[in-house]
Amino acid sequence: MHHSTSRHAPDSRGFSLIEVAIAIGIVAFAFVALLGLMPAGLSSFRSAIDTSNESWIMQGINSMVQATEWKKIKDLEYETFYYNEEGRLTDTKSNPSSDERVKSSRLYAVKVLIDEKFSRPDNVSDVLKHSARVVVLLASITNPVAMKDFDQTTSVEAVSQLRRASPVRIRAFLVARMDSVK
Repeated sequence: MHHSTSRHAPDSRGFSLIEVAIAIGIVAFAFVALLGLMPAGLSSFRSAIDTSNESWIMQGINSMVQATEWKKIKDLEYETFYYNEEGRLTDTKSNPSSDERVKSSRLYAVKVLIDEKFSRPDNVSDVLKHSARVVVLLASITNPVAMKDFDQTTSVEAVSQLRRASPVRIRAFLVARMDSVK
């Protein structure tokens, strides 16, 4: 007579409760480490987007200044320009959009300051008469500290008064008079 045993072969045995608990612990530890990296990754991502948008905005401002008549360049100084998350102009402070979607898409505020009395670095008394330095202030609308500093800076001279840790970004470029001088 053949007698059967209730023994299983060692290969068909499942995982024990201790092995499952250890595996879950290892996976949980790995997920905690990955979740800890998320804020740094998101911060780097936001910074990269801001830098890219800043480049687009500066290109647009440079083009706008270049296309403006020389005698009207100073008029740009009294305007605040608003840009969206793609670095595209949405509207301005003096000509705001009536569309609430446009207003809510504003992400950056930009101010242009014109310095017509700047001089060459090697000769302080030599003022360049047919050129101007354009100083651009860029602030994130979602940052109250940046907007406070942005609103308080109303002249080229006031730019030097901004505190070192100010979140307002400052860029500058030169523009030369291209029309005929009269």
